[in-house]
Parts: sequence; C-alpha cells; structure tokens
Amino acid sequence: MIKKLQTAINQRFGEQLLYERRQFYSTSENRPINMYVIKKALYNPVKNRQDSIEMFKTSSQIQTILYLRDYWFELNGWEIPIDNPDWNMIKVKEGLTESVLRKERMPAWAKQEESE
Repeated sequence: MIKKLQTAINQRFGEQLLYERRQFYSTSENRPINMYVIKKALYNPVKNRQDSIEMFKTSSQIQTILYLRDYWFELNGWEIPIDNPDWNMIKVKEGLTESVLRKERMPAWAKQEESE
C-alpha cells in the first residue's frame, strides 16, 4: 500500500517522494525493528544537486500509510479525514495538525524554492 500511494503521489502531482525502510536490532526487545521513512527529493541550488528531506519517520507501517493518505488528501485539496482517533492524537503530538507537508522542517533553501 505504501508503494501504491507513493507512486500515485509522484505520478499525479510530479512530487519526488522517496520511501525507505531501515532495520535494526533492538536488544531491549530482542527482535529486529523496522523504521519507515518518507523523504522528499528537492533540488538544492547551493550544492547544485538533489537532496532528500526527511518528512516523516516512524516504526509503524500503518502510521506511514495514514501519513501518505493525508498527504494525498492535502495535495488534492480535500478535507483530511479524522476517522482514526489514535492517528489524530499522533498527528497532534508530532505537530502535523496544520499541514502534512511540514514546510517548517525544510531547510531555508527548500522553503524559498517552494514559495516561488
């Protein structure tokens, strides 16, 4: 589902979202843990190359899907659904209530590029 949402966003809106899965071993839980990361590739005029900006990172695949769903709704200009109370609490905690796009986490050069 993550790849489908990523592909839909990238093809329909020309975004360059990248999906990354990392795995590490947790000694406290005695098991491997997966980390899911959503990044956005943007051109950096200072370095004259593409740089990736981390937009969302979690160990929950469901949260990653809900984040991409909200991103899809925001890009389409639709009202973001509030159908999942647990996800709504996580969004408030993470500061995702105003905008899923999270421009405040982007470096200054990326903010200028987005506003142009």
